[in-house]
Amino acid sequence: MAQIITSKENNKIKELVKLRKSKVREEKGEFLIEGYHSIEMAYKANLLKEIYSLKEEPNFLDVTQYIITKDILDKISSCVTSQGIVGKCKTITSQPITNNKIIYLDNISDPGNMGTILRTALAFGYKDVIISQDSVSIYNEKVLSATQGAIFSLNIIDGKIDTLKELKNKGYKIIATSLKNSIDINKLENFEKEVLVFGNEGAGVKNEILNISDYNVIIPIDNIDSLNVGVAAGIAMFIRKN
Repeated sequence: MAQIITSKENNKIKELVKLRKSKVREEKGEFLIEGYHSIEMAYKANLLKEIYSLKEEPNFLDVTQYIITKDILDKISSCVTSQGIVGKCKTITSQPITNNKIIYLDNISDPGNMGTILRTALAFGYKDVIISQDSVSIYNEKVLSATQGAIFSLNIIDGKIDTLKELKNKGYKIIATSLKNSIDINKLENFEKEVLVFGNEGAGVKNEILNISDYNVIIPIDNIDSLNVGVAAGIAMFIRKN
C-alpha cells in the first residue's frame, strides 16, 4: 500500500531534491526520472526503486510508492508540465561490449544533443555507447528528458581515448566525423566492426582521436557549413547501421 507524504519538509523529499546535484547522484548511486514512458522503461530494466505521484500507480504495485501533494510534486519535478509522477532509480551499470557497431561521444556538452543522440542510437540499433568523461552527464535532467527512457535500453560506458585504442586493437575501425582530411560518408566501405565518433559542438572531435582514427568522414551538405551534432549523428548512424 502506498504511503502518504504531505509535507515538503519530509526527509525523503529533501533527499530527492539533493539528487539534482551530480555529486550527490554519484555518492548515492541514484537519480530521478520523470514521465510515464521513462518510468516504464526504468521499471522493465529493474532500476526503478521508488515512485512519487499524485495517486497510486497500479502498474507498479511491487515498487515502493509515495502519494504526494501538488506542492511537493512541484518541488521535486524539473518539468514545466509534469505528468504527475517522479521515479527514483539506481544508476546504470556498464556491461562488456557485445556489438559490432559502437558509438563514441567525445565531449558532447549540450544536454539536448546528448539526449537526442542516445535516443537515436537506440532507434538505429547501436546498443553500446561510450561517453567521454568530459561530456555532459547522462543523468542531467535535460538529457533524461530528451532520451525518453532510451538510456535504460543502452549499454552506456565511461570512455577514454585508451578505450578507442583497445577497440582498434580488437579489429574495430575508428570512424570520426571531421572536416579535416575527410571523405564522403556515403563512399566509405562497410566494415564488420566499427566505432562512430562524434565530437564537441564547437571544437569537434579531439586531435588525439583524429590521430588514431582509421577514417575521417563528412556528411555532404549544401547552403550551410555545418550541422548540429545531434542531427549529424542521426544521419551518420542511419547511413552506417547496415
